[in-house]
Amino acid sequence: MKKITTFLGCVGVVCLISGCSSDSDDLEKIVLPSQPTANVASSSSSNSTISSATAATSNSSNSGASNPTSSGNQSTDSPSDTVHKEVVIKSELDDYPDPYFSSGVFCWSEECEKEWAGKSSASAPKSSSSMTIDIGMSVEAPVPPTIVGNQMIDQRDQNVYNLVSIGGKLWMASDLKYATADGSVCYESSDANCKTYGRLYTFAAAQKACPTGWRLPNRAEAQAAIEATNMPWSFSGRCSGSDCKYADGMGFHWTAAAQQDGDKMNVDQCSGSTAVIIVEKNPDSDYAAEPANFFQVDCQAKLFSVRCVEGE
Repeated sequence: MKKITTFLGCVGVVCLISGCSSDSDDLEKIVLPSQPTANVASSSSSNSTISSATAATSNSSNSGASNPTSSGNQSTDSPSDTVHKEVVIKSELDDYPDPYFSSGVFCWSEECEKEWAGKSSASAPKSSSSMTIDIGMSVEAPVPPTIVGNQMIDQRDQNVYNLVSIGGKLWMASDLKYATADGSVCYESSDANCKTYGRLYTFAAAQKACPTGWRLPNRAEAQAAIEATNMPWSFSGRCSGSDCKYADGMGFHWTAAAQQDGDKMNVDQCSGSTAVIIVEKNPDSDYAAEPANFFQVDCQAKLFSVRCVEGE
């Protein structure tokens, strides 16, 4: 009986050893160093994991071999397959909302506009600072006349005037010829009379007719000119409306003087404002018996000659 039991035990051990040996052979058939491994291109970390696992398995299965193969040589010597995966990203136009356009109020959203619509600009939200720039039209700068010696050249029309010094002031020694936009005429509408005697001006036109830096004389300056013997007066006449008269015995020039007692009054036919003029007599005419040059108050609408004096 003991012999039988011992025999059966030996048979069981042999069977167990034979079964384990068979399993080991099957494992070697499943994982061999010469078999290819698949590498997935989409993940480098997966490649490392798979290669390492494969190498580790191969080493464990060949632990009894006399010349084992390392995991690094395994990945180099073995062919590899690359798996390509096509990834498609779908996007619908509805994923992006339409931009919002404000209809008047400076807002970035419809909710903002609903809140501020109808409110004054003073209460509306300020999106940016504002600045007002005034741009004025350029105006040509006035050019003063050129004085050379005892002559003045009016740069507006290139007319030349002789100058005379009276009471420490420079005066034009002949009557002004500059044509204003309105309020000035030539005696008898003759250009020849304008060239010889100068133009005739209303008081309003006379105040603006002198060149830059020159003007109508004040009372003291006009008084000095009346008394001066070196002032060459001209006698070009005067106009009252359309009625123009030439008087070679008398001349009439506008001033900026204020009226004073003793001034001769000649305002019987005036329907408007008056101003003071210088009345000059021609000593070579029948008017020589008349009083010396004097001031006279006359109508601003009449047209008389102009002599300009230097000064602002």
